Amino acid sequence: MKLRKIIAGIAAAAVAASMMAVNAFAATVQLDTEYPGAWSASKSIPKSEFEAIGGDVKVVLSVELKEPLIGDHNHLAAPMDASWNRVADRLTSDTAVAKSDGMMVFCDGQTSMEFVVPADVIADLDENGLSFLINDVIIKSAELSEGTPQAAIRIVTDEQCGEMMSGKSYEEVVGGGAAPADDAAPAGDGGATTAAKTGNASAAAIAAVMAAAGAAAVAAKKRK
Repeated sequence: MKLRKIIAGIAAAAVAASMMAVNAFAATVQLDTEYPGAWSASKSIPKSEFEAIGGDVKVVLSVELKEPLIGDHNHLAAPMDASWNRVADRLTSDTAVAKSDGMMVFCDGQTSMEFVVPADVIADLDENGLSFLINDVIIKSAELSEGTPQAAIRIVTDEQCGEMMSGKSYEEVVGGGAAPADDAAPAGDGGATTAAKTGNASAAAIAAVMAAAGAAAVAAKKRK
């Protein structure tokens, strides 16, 4: 067998191994396909899904904003436990914005929201996990992956919240800082796992390089 074929086979095996390792660290949970109603609870992200990731967990929500039947836009969602206790003040995010009452704010046109749930918050959840008190928003899915702490969630007033939901960015309303992200990676389908970078992937790549080097050394000896 030619050295080139040996290396190609090893590389393919390494990629497959790294993908299997990666998939254990990310998953997409499907939530609501229809609007549950104003000031209702969304479906939950089970605690077991967080525990399968382990440690701090990054969550990327895929959402659809619902136009109000009457009145102004009021796109809000409060992360909460099974007892309806709001936990936004215990989460971290470089991009999310919330009011002081724990309601996270969706700007007009926003399609996703990212935040990190710390391990101690996950430990306090019961088996039902994390759900959301929602209004004028459908939380369609949640992509979970390994997370690291981000910044404290930025707080806006009711007036600033209204301006953001009517189309203004965070910078326009408050000034400075980064605006909430609208284009996070889309969620997968039907609870399928999703690739995410981990240390295991790096280890697999290193193993592939070492194996290829070994094969090359063997081939070189045979040629002598």
